[in-house]
Amino acid sequence: MSRLAPLFALEGRTALVTGGNSGLGLAIARALGLAGARLVLCARRVTELGHAVASLRAEDIDAFAV
Repeated sequence: MSRLAPLFALEGRTALVTGGNSGLGLAIARALGLAGARLVLCARRVTELGHAVASLRAEDIDAFAV
């Protein structure tokens, strides 16, 4: 474990990610989720949003769509 990991741990926190269905938004969501945050994603394309949430959940990341 890196000495910096505790500084960036997000367990017990929730992050709202706009544009989280693809590209940079999804990458940021994944990074936040891997750091322990619970995710709430929102985007305009509902179908892609569902796929993004499914891919994050497949990595054991707690993610929901609104």
